[in-house]
Order: sequence, then C-alpha cells, then structure tokens
Amino acid sequence: MIHCETWAGTPAAPYMWLLARDVAPTPSGAVRRLTAAAEHLADRLDTDPADPRPFPSATLRGWLDDRIGREDVEHRLTTGAYVPEVVTITGPGHVPYTLAAMPAGGCVCCRPRPLTAAPAARTEGVRA
Repeated sequence: MIHCETWAGTPAAPYMWLLARDVAPTPSGAVRRLTAAAEHLADRLDTDPADPRPFPSATLRGWLDDRIGREDVEHRLTTGAYVPEVVTITGPGHVPYTLAAMPAGGCVCCRPRPLTAAPAARTEGVRA
C-alpha cells in the first residue's frame, strides 16, 4: 500500500495541513491517484482561464504532461522510496502546496514515519 497525500503550508513555513489522503495498492495506482490530486488542485487554483498570466497551476499541469516525470515517481515508489515532493507549487498568498507519496511500510533509506499527524494537530497545523 502507498499513501498519497496533498499538503498545504503557511507562507512562513512553520505549519502544514493535510488536505487530502488516498491509499493506492501499487506504484502505478499511486501515480494515478497523484495525477487525479494534481488535476483537482490545478482546477481549484485556476481563477480565470482567459487570463494570459501563468497561474500556479501551470506547474501542476506541466507535471501532468510529463510522462517521464510520472514514470520516475512510479519507479521510485517501486523501489520502496519515500517521495516527499512529487510536485510542489506556490499558490495565491504564497501558500505552498505539495503532493507526496510513501509506501505504507516506510522507505528503504529512512525510518518509517506516519505522514499524517494526530487529529488534534491536524486542526491546528502540523509543524513542518
């Protein structure tokens, strides 16, 4: 099982909040879930499709079009690696958003750790 998560931070970076979490049975399933999360977040960050300026979602949409980048994430997950930043962007108000993935058993290069915080900490923020 692979945990797939979407996080938002604060501009000053001391806290992060879990926005969404999903579990995938395989690395390819994790990439599909991360792709869906990136599409969902990009749709929410696009404010005016007629505006010619690049939106924060442009980086997300670039990752969605990057087949090699998605294959790299799948390969890293296949080897048991924790992928803390599948893609990271800075949204409106300088809020950072991050998509992350980690095998449920932990990664081979570091001690396993839960990606989510205790319920009380989630409502007040989690120290990054």
